[in-house]
Amino acid sequence: MAEIVLEGIQSSVDVGEKTVLGLGVADIGAAMQRFDWQDYGSFVVMLFLCVLVGFYFGFIKTSENAQEYLMGGRNMQIFPVAMSLLASYISGISMLGIPTEVYVYGIQYLYIIGGLFIMAFVFQYIYLPVFHNLNLTSTYEYHERRFDRKVRLFGSILFSFGMITWLPLVIYVPALAFNQVTGVNVHYTTPAVCIICIFYTSMGGLKAVVWTDVIQTIIMFGSLVLVVVKGTLDAGGFSNVWQRNWDSERIERPNFDLDPSSRHTVWSLSIGGFVYFLQNGAVTQNMVQRFLSLSTIKSATKSLWLYIFLLTITMTICCYAGMVIYAIYHKCDPLTTMLAKEKDQLLPLLVMETIGEYPGLPGIFVAGIFSAALSSLSTGLNSMAAIVLEDFVKPFVVKPLTDKQTHLLMEVTVIVVGVICVGLVVVVERLGTVLQLTMSLNAIASGPSLGIFTMGILLPWVNAK
Repeated sequence: MAEIVLEGIQSSVDVGEKTVLGLGVADIGAAMQRFDWQDYGSFVVMLFLCVLVGFYFGFIKTSENAQEYLMGGRNMQIFPVAMSLLASYISGISMLGIPTEVYVYGIQYLYIIGGLFIMAFVFQYIYLPVFHNLNLTSTYEYHERRFDRKVRLFGSILFSFGMITWLPLVIYVPALAFNQVTGVNVHYTTPAVCIICIFYTSMGGLKAVVWTDVIQTIIMFGSLVLVVVKGTLDAGGFSNVWQRNWDSERIERPNFDLDPSSRHTVWSLSIGGFVYFLQNGAVTQNMVQRFLSLSTIKSATKSLWLYIFLLTITMTICCYAGMVIYAIYHKCDPLTTMLAKEKDQLLPLLVMETIGEYPGLPGIFVAGIFSAALSSLSTGLNSMAAIVLEDFVKPFVVKPLTDKQTHLLMEVTVIVVGVICVGLVVVVERLGTVLQLTMSLNAIASGPSLGIFTMGILLPWVNAK
């Protein structure tokens, strides 16, 4: 077994009554999986809170009709909607993927925030007024009003394809984190946690989704801050973190290179990032549905800018987490030594390195990762219920559905799509780094969809054909 010495970091591990330095990789990895009953307790409390919210909106304050189930009665509040939007974008993919990107390639990715602000201005003045004034339930209703039913169906199919390929990634990532800190197989974790998410989403509708998102965002943000603060202290302070990253050239000035083969440049991040955020935040059902749940366009605009502000802070902290990982492991790469089996297990490894000895804290972090994932999953499932009802069923039935039939259809949709996504986790785990994979898969469906919406709004001479 290969022997390694972890210089410059405190990776001495208690095994029995001895403190052993220079253990084999497998021994160190196993010893770092210190998930105690307090950690499991923190994790279970988060899941229990989500179930309570679903129970409240499913059985006590129930939705009276499809509009309330899907749109929250169009009277939601600005702050919870902004928190819900943040939770939908910052899934476990971002929480684990962005630190990994910075650890491996440097902070160049952070400059994508420029594209985020361009997107916000364009969305506020071009797309949002059109969608809000039309009072839509399914975003793709716009296609039928502007073009015809076939274009609407095409847009809905594109969205469904994108969502069903994205949600398994969302489910897989937190299971990967859970595996790193506990050793529990991902195929045991994903079905158990997803059953809870499917329950509260199918029972409570959009209101349950939004309010569980608020709880989950607070847990997610708190756990991330906790880890980077403790990691910074363990690395010797902010100056050490900065210096070690500076010396390794991970702190980079904006790259203005015109070479299209460069991994990241200012042009690809600002222009490409703008289009990427626009296709994911301006025209997709799962995002627009929350903006349309607000009563006025003024409220929707306020929610948009609050979301952008919160997202900027969160992405910056995720990037800094990658710098902290490098500062701690700069003399011993966990990927080379196989201490982390996957690139996206680096942040969970940092968690066990920095706060693993404090009972309950690793559990809060894992709860944060799962919170980020569950919020994205619940939003995706709720938006799929809207698409199936509004675009795949209502246009093709002769006799209008009763309220009972509508509710049953939406609940069954949530359950079926959830089960399919859990099954597809087996495929996802063989496909590589999650951040890069997510951006690639999203573009397949969201790019053409953005093109159709943009032509409809800005090019009046384009017809359905």
